[in-house]
Amino acid sequence: MTTPSALITWQPVLTDHQAYTYEALSRQSKTPVIAYVLTMEDADRRAQGWKDTQVESIERRLIPARGGLAYCYQAMRKHRHDVHLFGSAFQNARMLYCLLLALLFRVEFYIVSEPYSPIAQGYFSDKRLTLQKLKAILRPCLYRVYMTVLKGRMAGVFSISSKAIAQYSNAGVEKNKLFPFGYFIPTLERHSPAPPDARIADTPLSVVFVGALIARKGLDVLVEAASLSNAPVKLDAYGPGDPSAFAFDNNTLRFRGTIPFGETQNVVSTYDVLVLPSRYDGWGVVVNEALCAGVPVICSDQVGARVLVEKFGAGAVFDSENTQALASLLNSLSANPEHLLAMRAGAQLAAAAIQPDVAASYMLAVLRAKPEDKAAIASPWYSEQSSL
Repeated sequence: MTTPSALITWQPVLTDHQAYTYEALSRQSKTPVIAYVLTMEDADRRAQGWKDTQVESIERRLIPARGGLAYCYQAMRKHRHDVHLFGSAFQNARMLYCLLLALLFRVEFYIVSEPYSPIAQGYFSDKRLTLQKLKAILRPCLYRVYMTVLKGRMAGVFSISSKAIAQYSNAGVEKNKLFPFGYFIPTLERHSPAPPDARIADTPLSVVFVGALIARKGLDVLVEAASLSNAPVKLDAYGPGDPSAFAFDNNTLRFRGTIPFGETQNVVSTYDVLVLPSRYDGWGVVVNEALCAGVPVICSDQVGARVLVEKFGAGAVFDSENTQALASLLNSLSANPEHLLAMRAGAQLAAAAIQPDVAASYMLAVLRAKPEDKAAIASPWYSEQSSL
């Protein structure tokens, strides 16, 4: 890495998913992080109850709607000797333009990227499925084109999930430029959860779901699995959307509305287990929220954050759409409190490893290493098999 006067990140919008990590990166490197953003707050996320980033130490510079191309040109030229990190680099034409400027000025740059969605269901709603199907078909081809242009000059990809590693590898990126990564948020102060051994086999297993009420999140699979379970299970679901499409009975299967922004860890800490049954999730930050609260996670094999569950023994993974497999897991946890205890211990191990300070330390080690040494830096969150 060159010795930069600043670390530069380019983002459509800077959310807490990455902002806490950049704050820690700035502190550890003793270098300011400047975020160039297309918007201060995302409309779709705001509609789901999100608020503007809580991280105040990162200077955000808004790219103007008018004159934005010239503004980005001047910014890239000014920071041509600094290190650049691109989040959601292929989201729109303006982000692609900024990437081309990075090539033009021959800056040292990295991409920080989730996998692209391989399915037709939307990220925020179930509308415009025809367009979503077309995008799902085109994305593999587009990424191969992107990487043909970029891979020779970019320093690497901080790959958010094993699927992202596989997709970028298939698109032609050398494996020594793929650095297993994730999203990271801090453990927040909260009310202490119930003692891990408070639950006995005869009491209902308390299960929580947190996420949008859309097909991609797979809540219908969870509701059906809870209904099929032979053991006593109580499911509470939280999230924005229309609950009428799901078979809630307001007794053992309840819709509880939305959780106020910033309160997820407090709410989740009162349950035995969180279930994220997504048909696709590039990462799934609610997994971090649960683990930070010391709560085990059951997730589908299509959730990027499954690597945390597997690495730390902090829960279980089931095949997406296999309702019976999920029901069997619920039965097993309900009947074996000691199994749940072991998962809680794994969740506590994971919580220590998924803090933004740990993520920043890994990122900084990669940035500072010589090109030939970067790939040898072990990711703290992936098993060896997951990072292949």
